[in-house]
Amino acid sequence: MKQFTISIEELLFCFYSEGFFEQGMALKQAYFPEIEDEQLGALFEAACRSLLAKDAAEFRNHQYRLKDEYCPFIHVLNDADYTVKLSKFNGQGAEQNVSCHVSKFGTYSHELLFDEQVHRIIKLESNEGLLTKTDEFLHIVEEENSRGLLLRLTSNEFEKLLEGASDNPSYLKEFLEKHDHQEDVTRFVNDLALRKGKMDTLMRLVYDKDNSPEVADMAFVLPGSRHTWLVTGITQNEFSIVPANKDVIKGILFC
Repeated sequence: MKQFTISIEELLFCFYSEGFFEQGMALKQAYFPEIEDEQLGALFEAACRSLLAKDAAEFRNHQYRLKDEYCPFIHVLNDADYTVKLSKFNGQGAEQNVSCHVSKFGTYSHELLFDEQVHRIIKLESNEGLLTKTDEFLHIVEEENSRGLLLRLTSNEFEKLLEGASDNPSYLKEFLEKHDHQEDVTRFVNDLALRKGKMDTLMRLVYDKDNSPEVADMAFVLPGSRHTWLVTGITQNEFSIVPANKDVIKGILFC
């Protein structure tokens, strides 16, 4: 079993069926706040029939439950060792997201479709699958002969650079003059201006004892005219601009 695609109603049923009541209540409050608890029965019955039609559920121990082979797809959403979140802007400027959960059950990607009404969960081929998913989703293009660090900026310098790319081109001119119009710096600034300062994101989250997420590492990702740029060191409040390469990406993806 490589993929499990379910509606928000089916996911809600699965959470309650598998004993994830806290997560189920949070999902209900987010998507069905108007439904009273006594009305949940009808929603669960419809979701259960849909899962039965998919051959994903069965009657076991006097109740309807997910079949064993589908359980890891639900458990990984609530019991991951860590999660990699990928976010990008599409051609229309809308944001797209995918989460990749790494756990004892394996590595799974999780995408929300059709205005978050459908969840698509796919089992990946461990570490290589996670790296491939990241490359494909963020369209990572490596520099052929990577020269390492291009710039290291303070938080204030980086914020000003983003503001310049979005609505203050005169600052970009100052920035390039300060760096003597170096070829690679000029190319990075031009790529940033083309995107109006909007950058994609690669983030790794870990969980504390209460299962609350904390940012362990992250990078901004900028598609460029020749290759992809990464902005790393963000969690240390340093902003290092480097051409994309697999070693840097692996360092963020894997604990």
